[in-house]
Amino acid sequence: MRRRLLVAIAGAVAAAVAVVGLGTLLLTRLDMRHRDEEDMARRTTELAAVVAEVRPVRAEAAADLLAPALDADEVDLVDIDAAPRWLGEADRARLQTGESVSDRRGGRTYAAAPVPPADGVPATRVLVAEDAAVAGVGAAGRWFVIAGAATVLVGALVAVRLSWSLAGPIVAAEEATRRIAEGDLAARVPEPAPADDELGRLIRSVNAMAASLERARSTERDFLLSVSHDLRTPLTSIGGWAEALADGTAPDPAAAGRTIQAEAGRLDRLVHDLLDLARLRARAFTLARGPVDLRDVAAATAEAVRPELADAGVTVAVDLPDDPVTVDGDADRLAQIAANLLENAGRHATSRVAVAVRADGATASLTVADDGPGIPRDEAARVFDRLHTSARPAARAGPGTGLGLAIVRELARAMGGDAAVVGAGRGARLEMRLPLMPPSPAHHTGAVPSGT
Repeated sequence: MRRRLLVAIAGAVAAAVAVVGLGTLLLTRLDMRHRDEEDMARRTTELAAVVAEVRPVRAEAAADLLAPALDADEVDLVDIDAAPRWLGEADRARLQTGESVSDRRGGRTYAAAPVPPADGVPATRVLVAEDAAVAGVGAAGRWFVIAGAATVLVGALVAVRLSWSLAGPIVAAEEATRRIAEGDLAARVPEPAPADDELGRLIRSVNAMAASLERARSTERDFLLSVSHDLRTPLTSIGGWAEALADGTAPDPAAAGRTIQAEAGRLDRLVHDLLDLARLRARAFTLARGPVDLRDVAAATAEAVRPELADAGVTVAVDLPDDPVTVDGDADRLAQIAANLLENAGRHATSRVAVAVRADGATASLTVADDGPGIPRDEAARVFDRLHTSARPAARAGPGTGLGLAIVRELARAMGGDAAVVGAGRGARLEMRLPLMPPSPAHHTGAVPSGT
């Protein structure tokens, strides 16, 4: 690339110098030719005027005597009818009217001027001069060659520096992307100065891509560690109790069976959540959409989780508006969203969880808040990300799999909405938003059963 840039820039400079220089030389040469003819015609006319003052018998001798002043190779005084062949009929007519003429042929300059007769009689004699034409532009041509060579050299030096300044960062970017493709996600491209042009933006994009891939790898590793732990714990419990039952050493077979059943249910929830995430990512699922009142979803889900949270010392408050808040969604999936939000809030709440439904303009929202320690500011934007593992401690252990919030956002987006962290201060407030449908008195969805 550097070689192509160097050749292109140096070639463009050389071509520009050649075109401009040759054009200038051509125009200069034409101008010199025109001036040479004009000068010869002027001097011939002046000499003819001097000869006209001499008596006719001495005119030719006077012309020969004054010829050196004309600085011409040949000077002749001839009758107009015996004028040289280079004078055409039009030129003779002009001479008879008192005009001088000039021409350039075969590398020589010619000029003819009538000798003014007395008393207005038409001119019969012509003073003819002939001289070698100016051969070229002389020193100007040599200086042009020198200046052109210097310009091309400077252009080549500029091209070398420019090719390095342009191609250097691109070569560095190519090296960094190759290392990234080989798995070195810590590779970065040094940003050039200034970094606000197209090349700088390209390099920042490459670095941002590498940083994003590095974060994704770290998140994936943390997620796999978390899932592995969530799988290993119930499997260890199931295996231990199953071995005890098989050996007959279990003190209470019924209690052992209940433990195995609970751990199997935990595994089943984890597998279902993983499958849900995979289907949502691949859009390999269907929605049974229709008008759904978010008030019914919030009330039914809150009632379903209230006993479990009450056992943990957490109360559930529900704040619903008087008017319907109807959205176009899947009732079961909306119940799953509400259950996941409440399950997450219950694990982090100290003593209270609040559920609220609101209609604001063309948007309906379902908000779940807890009075726990809240979400760190740098984590708020990633709470709903796939594979994200929260760093904030849970207030109590729960049946959750850690994938519920990712499922919440994917389901909300599939129904044309979104999910986000809202508000600030103590506690966490998570909100699911969907487009609001116009109210329809004829439609009422009734209670929606909860489910995860």
